[in-house]
Parts: sequence; structure tokens; C-alpha cells
Amino acid sequence: WSNSGFVARAGHASGGGLLVDTLTDPVLTASMLTKLGELRGSRGMSPVGALIYTHPDVDHILGNQAIPPGVPRLGTKEAQQEVTVQKAVVPALLVTVNMGNFIWEAAQLVGPAALLAATPSVLEGALLKLLGWARFQSFMAKFNLPGLDAERLPEFSRFLDTGTEVSVEGSILPVTFQHFGPMHSKSDSVLLLPESRVAFTGDLLFIGIAPVMWAGPAKAWIAALDKLLGMTGADWLFVPGHGPVTDAEGVRSVRRFMEYVDHGVSEACVDLPLSDEASDEACGERVLEG
Repeated sequence: WSNSGFVARAGHASGGGLLVDTLTDPVLTASMLTKLGELRGSRGMSPVGALIYTHPDVDHILGNQAIPPGVPRLGTKEAQQEVTVQKAVVPALLVTVNMGNFIWEAAQLVGPAALLAATPSVLEGALLKLLGWARFQSFMAKFNLPGLDAERLPEFSRFLDTGTEVSVEGSILPVTFQHFGPMHSKSDSVLLLPESRVAFTGDLLFIGIAPVMWAGPAKAWIAALDKLLGMTGADWLFVPGHGPVTDAEGVRSVRRFMEYVDHGVSEACVDLPLSDEASDEACGERVLEG
């Protein structure tokens, strides 16, 4: 579902490195670090000297409790504010996932086609929305969420902004932190490794699937991708938040998608006040139909 990254320090073959985001749950995160430990020749989980968050979405932060409490967590002030909001909704998240999964499993027993056939036409749209929501919750139910502790979501020990030095156990790393602001989430950042020509982009990049935009606007996303391309080069590799590692053409493909969204919204929804959910959904339908 989501990607994480690890930056090993030069001259510290088995020492604590920099973890970039966690996976969607603590079990997956611990398993990833154990496998990484094997690759690095250490027993158990690979040591983590610091943990940096590119943005505050649950699929990138819910693995936080797999990392020892004393490990510094780093990120933007805006991301921390959103994580604090997430803490309050974790119990509701678990209830929602369980309820949606139950509905989806029940629908499978009856059969979605049979359900639609037995539903009055006036209610078909509502049923399709319910089934779509339930199906998504069934995906979330596959993760190890029951053991989540809301109080163990990230608490940043230091706030970062564009250009802030990033250090691990007292050693400054040759990386560049770039904060772009709200686009996908309410605070999106990337981490650049110029010497290795690698960029950890968080959810600034979705490769092979349509990007999700919780905050927007698309114009801001386009501007961020232009800056990312300007800060990197044709020989760079980009680790997206979702999907396989890509190159500069992958970045440009996401940019083209955002241009399509921006143009579609500008053309199709100029008469809609996009200040409420109903107008937002109507705009989405117009763009897709167009």
C-alpha cells in the first residue's frame, strides 16, 4: 500500500540509520526492519537512529509504535498538528474499519449484483457509494490495526522546514529536506539525497495509480513537481509514497495527471462553489464525464 525508506550512514554499516516514514501498521514496519537487519548483517530489527515523516497520513504513521520511544521523530509543525488530530480519531477509525468490513463481507454473501437488482433505482446511487466505502474498509481490515495505541502515534522531537539540517545520532546527513506545504495532505515534504541521486517523495508521487488529493489545489501540486524536477535530474530515482520506484518521466506523468485535473476542474466547475461536499462531488462527476 505505502512505501518507506531507509538511509544508512556512510561508515556505520550496522549503526542506526534514518527511517523515512513507517508502513501502515506496527507489524509490517517491524517485519520490514527485521528484513533490513538481515540484509545489513544484524540480528533483529535494523537499528533506527531517527525517523522522519514526509506527511501525516495514517498509512505512513501508524507503524510508529514499532520504533523504540527514544528514537527522535522529525517532521514539520503542520504535520505534527495533523497527527495530533489523528490521535483523537484512531478509536473511531478502528470501529469504522470493522463496520465497513462486516458490511462488505455480508454483501459478498448475498452478491453485489443481487443487491443492486433488489434495490429501487432511486437508491442505487446510495448503495453503490456504501459498497465502495465498505470495500475500502475491507482493504484496511487486512492490516494489523487492532493493537494500535493512539497515544503512541508520532511526537516530533524537532520540527523541520525547508533547508533544515537532518542529523542521526549527532551526525549530519548529506540530505536536503524540502517542505512544499498542503497538496496531497495538509503538509507534504520530500527528502533528497544528492550524492545518491535518490528522492523520497512521500505522497507527492503516486506511480501506476491515480493520486489522492485531500488538500490541494492541483496548481500547488504542479508547482511542487516542477520544483522537484528542477532540484533533481534525469539520472535520479524517485521513491514514491505509493507504487514502484520511478524516474523523472514518472514525475512528469504525475504532473500531466495534475494538469488534467486542474484543467478539468477549471473548465467544468467554474459555476460551482466548491465549499461543500455536494458541490465537490458534482464537480468530480463533471470532470469524469467530460
